[in-house]
Amino acid sequence: MYNFKFSAFADEAGKSADEQIKALGVNGIHYIEVRNIEGKNILDLDDEELKALKKKFDSGGIKFSAIGSPIGKSPIEESFGDVKTAFERALRAAEILDAKYIRAFSFFMPKDADPMKYADEVIRRLTELVKIASQRGKKYALENESRIFTDIPERCAYVFERVPGLCLAFDPGNFIMNDADPLKAWKLLKKWVEYFHIKDGSSNPRRFVPAGEGIGSISEILKEAYSAGFDGFLSIEPHLGYLENLNDQQRFATAANALKKLLNQTFNAGLKSVEI
Repeated sequence: MYNFKFSAFADEAGKSADEQIKALGVNGIHYIEVRNIEGKNILDLDDEELKALKKKFDSGGIKFSAIGSPIGKSPIEESFGDVKTAFERALRAAEILDAKYIRAFSFFMPKDADPMKYADEVIRRLTELVKIASQRGKKYALENESRIFTDIPERCAYVFERVPGLCLAFDPGNFIMNDADPLKAWKLLKKWVEYFHIKDGSSNPRRFVPAGEGIGSISEILKEAYSAGFDGFLSIEPHLGYLENLNDQQRFATAANALKKLLNQTFNAGLKSVEI
């Protein structure tokens, strides 16, 4: 029996806590990767606001899988001191909300520069941040993302081979946007993957699409992952703005339904879709 642990970026379903709780509940999702809520980024909430948020989501039966932080989405040439200050807020949010993971990045590279020129500084920063997180009982979940150092699989591997304790939030759609084959990326990086962001992608037109409708090989990747004992989160990140005939809640449900359909086809999971 497979243990599918669903989470989601529910800010794509609505801005308010109530809208996000509703979207998660309707779609049978019991965790949130919290990013933006009530018009604020999660790192901009003070302790009392975080405690109130925790109480509200608890009452809705929703727990927190990760802090969807913007840490590491800043230029590598900017102050690391500012990054550490922001990371402290991410850690505090993770502690109050009881989230194990902090989703973060590996810094924007200067335009047209060779990213390897900044490899040592990336490793230095990530090593320090991972150590700080570990001391607080949290994990730095590095997401592969465009324009940061770890935008392609080879540089991801370079980092993970040099930063003990770092784990990967594997995002097939983001690899597609960087002309990388997600299946090949999975083969290279799977030993570091603890968390999945579920979004697929197409190359023509180049855009994100629901799981299973693109070239992300998500079914094959998840089949291998679960066969190897993966028991972490599948965090739905819709990014389906091109579906202009649907509202935010409907686009969110479309993404959730697509993942359930894929899991049903791959594992005979018996998961139920919701009406859109």
